[in-house]
Amino acid sequence: MADQPEVLSGELNYTDFASIPYPPKFAADCLGVTTRRLKDIEEENGIEIRRVARGTATTRSYTLPDIFALAALRRNKGYTKGLGRQVVVSTFVQKGGTGKTTTTANLPIYLQLCGLRVLVIDNDPQGDLSSMFGYDPDLEPSDLEALGIPADRYVDGHLGSILSRDLRGRMFDPKLFSDVVKKPFGEYGPHLIPADAHLEDLGVALDAEDNSDFWYARWLERARRGDVPGVDLSAYDVIIFDNAPTASRLTKNSIVASDFLISPVRMDKFSFRALLRLNDWLVRFADAYQRSPGILAIPTMFIRNRPRILNNLGVLNELFPGGVAEEVLFYSEDYGKALDQGIPLLVWRGASSKTIDSMRKVFAEALERIRELAG
Repeated sequence: MADQPEVLSGELNYTDFASIPYPPKFAADCLGVTTRRLKDIEEENGIEIRRVARGTATTRSYTLPDIFALAALRRNKGYTKGLGRQVVVSTFVQKGGTGKTTTTANLPIYLQLCGLRVLVIDNDPQGDLSSMFGYDPDLEPSDLEALGIPADRYVDGHLGSILSRDLRGRMFDPKLFSDVVKKPFGEYGPHLIPADAHLEDLGVALDAEDNSDFWYARWLERARRGDVPGVDLSAYDVIIFDNAPTASRLTKNSIVASDFLISPVRMDKFSFRALLRLNDWLVRFADAYQRSPGILAIPTMFIRNRPRILNNLGVLNELFPGGVAEEVLFYSEDYGKALDQGIPLLVWRGASSKTIDSMRKVFAEALERIRELAG
């Protein structure tokens, strides 16, 4: 596939997701249907997709908001189904450079295209996930204006801002959920609660609370019931936390609140050691909190026919029986190129079909596990 046009402003890799054009075949592949079926869905529901000139004829040209809106329509029509209950997922491994944030950025896109409604919470004060979705936490409003970036890309709040009114020590200005949540792909795409460096202070605030590691879990339960003013999380099928590669107070809170843990891991010796540490940490975690979330370890940066890598994969399966993805994410330059373009890999037209297909297969496994948990 040819690289698609860059949509950049200033010196930053700013991407306007609503302006990227996609051909019918790519849109159909995103939704898991044929181009013929895609056209039928549009005709059956009176949907008009913008057409662009191609030679002497015109062809349909989709945007990401178009594609996510079609996914939502398929859910409403019963072509795809939701979950029996809401499932909370955390991505975590005690090692950087494993593809954790890349996984967290693409998994909600896959789930949303499958018809689920997803909220992603950036629980890492570095805010890398927020940046991957187009919200750079280091930029002030004046920076955005100078660089020609829309003002709505400003990160003016994080999870701590929403929780603040219920905390003893109000370290942040309280904000409504609706004022903090971002919708990088439009209303029908995955929603995001972004992060910035001030989120780190939430850990200090939680230290002053009773049962401080259970705070997220209690708050999520109340928010599902609609007992938190201005917050109703019951509309989301899946909530995904992206965590820093450290067992901080914030990370512990997210894992206590989670049904399921996703741990991307490279098969090199350093990342593998990190997973061994994670196993030990989870054993202690289960003893301390009487909770043991399900786990899916995802081998990343995988290279075929490397004896050491295959040996590590075998040990990984022994360590987490039934908890290792059967599919793997193969090493590919596409990941770095997509990052440079500022576009999540699953919706980057420049990626090879092999790279995208391997990611879809891994995420299909994750979705199957999530459905099993939801009952």
